[in-house]
Amino acid sequence: MTRVAIDRDDGLTRVALPIGVNAVDSVNMHVLADGAGVTLVDCGVWRPDLPDGGLAAVEGGLEAAGYALRDVTRILVTHAHIDHYGLAGRLMELTGAELAMHTLTDLDCEKYRHPDTARARRRDTYADHGVSEAERTDLADHLTRWLPYLYSVVEASRRLRGGEVLDIGGDRWEVIHTPGHSLGHVCLWSPAREVLLSGDHLLPAITPPVSFERGFDADPLRSYLDSLRRIADLRPVQVFPGHGRPFGDAVGRIDAIVRNKLRRLETIRRTIQDRPSSVMELTDRLVVKAVLAHQRQLAINETLAHIAYLRWSGVVERRSRPDGVYEWYSTGDAPLETAVRSG
Repeated sequence: MTRVAIDRDDGLTRVALPIGVNAVDSVNMHVLADGAGVTLVDCGVWRPDLPDGGLAAVEGGLEAAGYALRDVTRILVTHAHIDHYGLAGRLMELTGAELAMHTLTDLDCEKYRHPDTARARRRDTYADHGVSEAERTDLADHLTRWLPYLYSVVEASRRLRGGEVLDIGGDRWEVIHTPGHSLGHVCLWSPAREVLLSGDHLLPAITPPVSFERGFDADPLRSYLDSLRRIADLRPVQVFPGHGRPFGDAVGRIDAIVRNKLRRLETIRRTIQDRPSSVMELTDRLVVKAVLAHQRQLAINETLAHIAYLRWSGVVERRSRPDGVYEWYSTGDAPLETAVRSG
């Protein structure tokens, strides 16, 4: 069996599955004891470079937790990004397990079914915001680099909306819809354990990217900040994230993320007050130019998300330059904190 990193906590086992794509080293699969069976929370990627497609790592993690593949009865995917979802279709074939995901993950599934349309939509967005023709073609191909790690596109057999309570091994786990990093993202919360399975919503060392994408969330950063505050109100004692080791002080981590986002918003807002700018100009001015394409894409997409927040707060607006590129300009001098409270 493939060796995997393991953490255990009374019927909850963290298994770090290897990824190795676009600087993502691993993803956590959480194994929850569920009566005679087991529930998996996230499941990693399909590995076309391996004879078993990456199943050995999953089986090794299950074995370490005291289970076998045949014991899997339910797979809950926190969000349908391929590093968390890519192996789901194969596991369903092998086990007959139920797949539970938020209903809005259908948007991701549609993107995977029609990648040419998704790439064209992304290229159009980049063109509108000043990305050069040569660069926007490369950046729009980010999805292509992940698709080989998706075994099949499968929709949820149980469609979640948030607010459901799942009985898993006698424990009550509440489904909390936490959009931001992904429109269909959910966390699992156990009030009795005071434990949160956070997916990519809350990570120990990095802030998950919050990206704007046409046809998804018009204001994803606001959704993310609202979702963080919802989790902070629960005051989790321990967080099991989608990447990295379990950690405590969730409220402190959330406060740090919110402060960082507000500082970034204020910086962008002041930059636009000084000089109307395109998103590409803002990205080049405020972010060190990344060497790797996926880092460059994240910087542009996060700038788009910050701009959307400022726009719907009423403090910036756009106009078209003669070349068709959107230019963002300031509409007022109100402190950003006022816009945050009133938003």
